[in-house]
Amino acid sequence: MRRVHPFAVGQIGGGLIIGAVAGALLDWRAMVTASSMLGAGAVISSLVCWWRPGLQASGWKLGLMACVANPLFLVGLGYAIYDYECVLGWRKGWACFLSEVPPLAAGLSCLPPLLGLAWRWWRRRPRPA
Repeated sequence: MRRVHPFAVGQIGGGLIIGAVAGALLDWRAMVTASSMLGAGAVISSLVCWWRPGLQASGWKLGLMACVANPLFLVGLGYAIYDYECVLGWRKGWACFLSEVPPLAAGLSCLPPLLGLAWRWWRRRPRPA
């Protein structure tokens, strides 16, 4: 039986935990939604990282690719570029209502790869005899 790589475990678990904590600030539906969105993005990102650059790659390559391969990051970044005037505060009003949410989601989607790298480091460290 094959084992799941520690980076994937840390990233997916981190996505579920970060989503649950972020969503718990509102209510239980937001907690379930945010947790499932960050968890699903982490699963997709882990699969892309398994393909390229490989889960044994150096930490900076793996972390950067995991952040860029997350669909939630791509959607949030695309929305921030599309509606840059609202995000930068140049335009105000109802047209900019909730314009800060997608960039926040993009930022939150970059935290699970850091937890994945931390879990990979923790599992690889030498154990005392």
